[in-house]
Amino acid sequence: MAPDEPADAPRPCGICAIIERIRSGAFADFVAELPRSWVILGDAQFYRGYCILLAKRHISEPFLMPRGEAHELFDELLAVGRALAAVVHPLKLNYECLGNQEPHVHWHVFPRYAEDPQRLAPVWVRPESERKVILEDYERRTLLAAIRTEILRTIPAQRAG
Repeated sequence: MAPDEPADAPRPCGICAIIERIRSGAFADFVAELPRSWVILGDAQFYRGYCILLAKRHISEPFLMPRGEAHELFDELLAVGRALAAVVHPLKLNYECLGNQEPHVHWHVFPRYAEDPQRLAPVWVRPESERKVILEDYERRTLLAAIRTEILRTIPAQRAG
């Protein structure tokens, strides 16, 4: 908090800031803009293919959305899951919609693999230093393109990376 900022001032939304970076073309891990969401590659690539779906509407709870909009957003989440299953062939996908740190509706989609000795534990149990794997540029671009192609087979994008 800045010294001149009131103690009760609302904290800026980190997800809205990411969306602004995507809109300006300054977010390298952008996958696709869908009708109700933005899809990005997450920074925890220990779970290869990890993506985050960001609701376009700044809202803190899915139940606060109009019913049709919430259903369309959920359909986009399913498309991301299908795409990840087709591209990275995980043992299982974990979906998390938390919002405790960023009260803006978003889903983390974590591919889980048989060779992960902690595959039965929540991803957050693994130390951040181990989760936050950065892919080599060619591998990252190839993975982004493959996920994007699979998502777009199901839901037409308004914009792709």
